[in-house]
Amino acid sequence: MSKNPYIAGVLNFFTFGGGTLYIGKRILPGVLITIGGTIVQAAEIYSSPPVMNLIPTVWPFLIGGIVILKIGLVIDGYREAVAVNNS
Repeated sequence: MSKNPYIAGVLNFFTFGGGTLYIGKRILPGVLITIGGTIVQAAEIYSSPPVMNLIPTVWPFLIGGIVILKIGLVIDGYREAVAVNNS
């Protein structure tokens, strides 16, 4: 069954591994990435400066790291969907 690479990328960006689950390959890593990523993002939101008044120099690293991770997941989801469609 053909999978849309853009949907896989968007799902991976917003749900940490949802695109991997959408593609249907690597189910266990997809579930683990989704659960782990959700926990990390919840902790990041909880510890944001307006809520916990974190040291201002730490917060940009949390956001930056998560954004870089999400971009990597978007690329992985897109490429995986293209590979599934070409096989």
